[in-house]
Amino acid sequence: MVAAAVTLIAVSLAVTLVMPATGAFHSLPEAADLQQRVRVAIDALRSDLTAAGGGFSLGWGARAALTWPAVLPCRWTGSSLSSVVGGCARADSITILSMASSAPQALTDAAVDDLASPIRIVPASACSLDRAACRLHAGSVMLIVDGTSAFDLFTATTISPDGGQVTHAQSRLSGPYAAGALVGEVSARSYYLAVESATGIAQLRRADGGGSSFPVVDHAVSLSFQYFGDPAPPVVISPDDPVRRTVSYGPMPPPVGIDNPLDAWPAGENCTFAVDGDHHVARLETLSAGASGLAPLPLSALADGPWCPDPNSVNRYDADLLRIRLVRVTLRMQAQSASVRGPSATWFSNPGLSRDWSRLVPDLEVTSDVAPRSMRR
Repeated sequence: MVAAAVTLIAVSLAVTLVMPATGAFHSLPEAADLQQRVRVAIDALRSDLTAAGGGFSLGWGARAALTWPAVLPCRWTGSSLSSVVGGCARADSITILSMASSAPQALTDAAVDDLASPIRIVPASACSLDRAACRLHAGSVMLIVDGTSAFDLFTATTISPDGGQVTHAQSRLSGPYAAGALVGEVSARSYYLAVESATGIAQLRRADGGGSSFPVVDHAVSLSFQYFGDPAPPVVISPDDPVRRTVSYGPMPPPVGIDNPLDAWPAGENCTFAVDGDHHVARLETLSAGASGLAPLPLSALADGPWCPDPNSVNRYDADLLRIRLVRVTLRMQAQSASVRGPSATWFSNPGLSRDWSRLVPDLEVTSDVAPRSMRR
């Protein structure tokens, strides 16, 4: 009896020691999988955000400041920017626009007045448009800008055999463009959360070019973006020197007394500058800088104007988007199995079934600050 009692005590101790290890064998793979999915998601977001605002490297675009928004605080659906830009500001989605330095680029051959017709283009360099390396490609998303803060995204449906004509899928562009406007292939990627209809699993998804989307990772429970910008408004540098005249950021205003017929602003003015007497003054306010030297930009500040290219444009966007210098991404993800999620609403966005502390894998939340290279000043 004594031997049996000793044996039972030894076995119970062994079982007590083994049970936590059993729980660990179940939870550790879930924890490793959670960390890997967070890593994949953050790497994808950081890679695209770092490239945001990569612009034209040929023609006048090689020396011009960024005159179009590198990030839109919402998802572009690919149909018409008028339904997205101009009042759209969401914390849980983003569209990132970037252009590789090797992307095919061209200039408009003439003014684009008929907004539904094909666009005639000429080379922006010595490379002929009928060469494969310089030719624009059908099916690609195109960006057109003219330096005045106007821009359009459109999908090229066909390219003529000589490469000199682009037919686009959009029924109409948002407005006319002057001869010499830049056209180039651009990456337009949207990130957002959605629930997969077949499984009911929440996913971080990416849409390329506003069209079809695909999942980046499963079991993403929250996603948010915060924006930080240059606290100083733009200024005109060397205003009296027509050769060296430039701006600290944003579109260059016309000289005082000169009107741009393509926008609704008075002579000498644009979305970022007004005229006071004989000189330009910024429309944007001076903001209070935080500890990082940048100013927080609440969503309300990105959807209240002043509007570029002007308030009447169907493709208008808030001028404060041009002052963005840093994007803060906050992503929270959960373990896939409900058997390693517990009842605590603090640790788990979607509480699970486990009541054993040794099996718990709490949600993992990561915050990452990304400064796009082309938007740094």
